[in-house]
Amino acid sequence: MANSAETKLFSETYQSIIEYHVEPTRADMLAMAALDELPSLDSQLAVSRGGGDMVLRHGDQSWRIHAPEPFDTADWGKLTATLLAAAREASPNVAAVGSDKLEQALIDHTLSTLDRFSHYARPEVAREWRAARDGYGGIGIVLDNEPSTRIAAVMADSPASRAGIHIDDRIIMLNGVPSNALTPEQLRDRLRGPAMSTVVLGIQRAGIEKPMLLTLMRAHLVPPSVTLSEVGDVAVIRISSFNQQTGEGVIDAVARAHREIGRRLKGFVLDLRGNPGGLLDQSIEVASQFLDGGTIATTIGRNPESFQYFAAPDDHHAERLPLVVLVDGGSASASEIVASALQDAGRAVVVGTSSYGKGTVQTVLRTSNDGELTITWARLITPKGYFLHHHGVVPTVCTSDLANDTNVGMILAKSPPSALTTPRDALDDAGWTALRATCPAAREHSGLDLRVAHRLLDNAVLYARMLDSDSVKLAHNFRAATTR
Repeated sequence: MANSAETKLFSETYQSIIEYHVEPTRADMLAMAALDELPSLDSQLAVSRGGGDMVLRHGDQSWRIHAPEPFDTADWGKLTATLLAAAREASPNVAAVGSDKLEQALIDHTLSTLDRFSHYARPEVAREWRAARDGYGGIGIVLDNEPSTRIAAVMADSPASRAGIHIDDRIIMLNGVPSNALTPEQLRDRLRGPAMSTVVLGIQRAGIEKPMLLTLMRAHLVPPSVTLSEVGDVAVIRISSFNQQTGEGVIDAVARAHREIGRRLKGFVLDLRGNPGGLLDQSIEVASQFLDGGTIATTIGRNPESFQYFAAPDDHHAERLPLVVLVDGGSASASEIVASALQDAGRAVVVGTSSYGKGTVQTVLRTSNDGELTITWARLITPKGYFLHHHGVVPTVCTSDLANDTNVGMILAKSPPSALTTPRDALDDAGWTALRATCPAAREHSGLDLRVAHRLLDNAVLYARMLDSDSVKLAHNFRAATTR
């Protein structure tokens, strides 16, 4: 007998994929891909389609269900849930897997047949992802893994920091319950709750015999993704991911740099190395802080809602000081949107290695069981008109395969060679492969990148040369050399 909740989950999953995925597909293909995961859990299980039926076999047992119409998501969802229930009944291996994890295995296997960025998160995982992306109600502490009661970090300007909680403090009681009576998961879950609600903690601090009893009011917290460091007269803004706080964090960092460095401020370094991306709207907001009008990105897909155009507002007091952007092989998605927009506009010199090349956009849909479907639904086009996917951002100044003590002057004297100019829309796949090969993607956070950035911001002539429009001519030369 099919589980009604699973029937609904599989049905809505198939419907969402058909409606949103960038490539067309059918419900029968999706369901077959899901059921094809079962033999990996038990080699005695086999799924086949023949004579208009779907057949599940396990040893001498078999189950046969008439195959619905190819696009009937409701009936294919019911069929999937029915055969999954039969597999549980027949196979101890399948029955031993928790429902949430089993559903995730089947749905992820389906999505993996479409592309490598679409995925499903079961409810427990989805809640953590939503917290990292959108924020959560809590007090602003990070607990250690072992022991789970030790406070490993305290978020700045959070209820915990304002209450005077320190790193290395230990939670010995939570709302009257001894912490040793709670599992690590229970402890973390009970620390969170609606903003403006209260939590009572018993805190033990080294060197203080008597525990402290603190009552804290939870707040809506978004994990910080932006940090500012000031090296002399240069401000380095590091973005680790793009969540709901990122755009505002960059605005605050720029204002703080002007306030603290004042007229000595020569320019900014935007460090996107190792940044896997995140929210599209936040990448648009970040790029807009440094652009006075102009295109940032365009998205296209099958769903009409996926056709979107993003531009920086005109006359909005954008930051105008010189800008260097750092990227590497771990810079992806939203990071590449920002870097390509600033590079294509001639607004920033990009330094580092080729980026990851994830030029697709995912839409996130909450499922009926409180999980999440992340579905690739659009492709990104840069202001210059080339697709970001597979191509990525190739820096103007390449530091791939260079030792950290390499002479910066020598690097800049040779930059930009014809093969490392502004990315271009007219290159074919062979041209892009050749271009990226000249500056291979790497994931090393080399201090060399920052030294190059500082030298550029110290030398207005060098900086201007890297932004020179003659690089367009070099791009045409490189295109001709690689497409003959």
